[in-house]
Amino acid sequence: MAIANQPNRLLISSDDLDYGGIGSFTVLLPESLTGATRVDLARASIPNPLYPIPDYQNKFYFYLSTVGGGNTLLTLTLTNSRYFGNIPDLILQLNTDATAQGYPITFAYNSTTTRISVAHNTVGQTVRVAASTAWPTQFALNTRLGYQNPGTAAAQTVIATILPNLIRTRVIYVLCDIVLNNTFSTDGLRTAIAKIPVNSIYGGLTLYAPPNLSYCKINAEQIREVSIQLLDENYQVYPLQEEQFSEFELVFEYD
Repeated sequence: MAIANQPNRLLISSDDLDYGGIGSFTVLLPESLTGATRVDLARASIPNPLYPIPDYQNKFYFYLSTVGGGNTLLTLTLTNSRYFGNIPDLILQLNTDATAQGYPITFAYNSTTTRISVAHNTVGQTVRVAASTAWPTQFALNTRLGYQNPGTAAAQTVIATILPNLIRTRVIYVLCDIVLNNTFSTDGLRTAIAKIPVNSIYGGLTLYAPPNLSYCKINAEQIREVSIQLLDENYQVYPLQEEQFSEFELVFEYD
């Protein structure tokens, strides 16, 4: 067996992908890697992306008081899902979207109490923030703005109960299709080779190098291609732009 087919390390870049997207891609190897029995992630470099509020979290679900009780679920869509440098910047976009989408509501931020509020623009009319049981989606902007479940009571002004959250994700799961994780976990991610804490600010690079290697089993006798998928803390694809490529260095052991 050729030593060239048993490298100690393999450097993978999403910039060299053969198919897929930047956050979920496959790279074909020039030669099959044979005989490896264990693998771990020795190093990773992942950009901190532009979009801290992704599309799957950009819907705010609420009710307005109307004739008949205000039981029709309404949806405000945050249309500019870019990086928000601060809460007032986010509030400005929410109010712009509310006006554009025809909703008579206004968002505000109290820097003293550090809470976001939403108010009906008409005196005597009310707004009520929907509970997750009413959402047509699994995730919503409600929780990012600080509205815990269950939903709020109807009032002209409704104040969130917890801090608003502009953190995109606290961790990144790196999934690799050749891996069979030695840890049986409750989240079911058996192909996760690493769980990386996000240690960078917007526009920077999250760098990862574990202090100790903990090898995972390899589920194939020959490796002709490697697929990498990045997930956020909600197990959704970690969004990266085409120019924001990431790098991963795998280290192998052989019997």
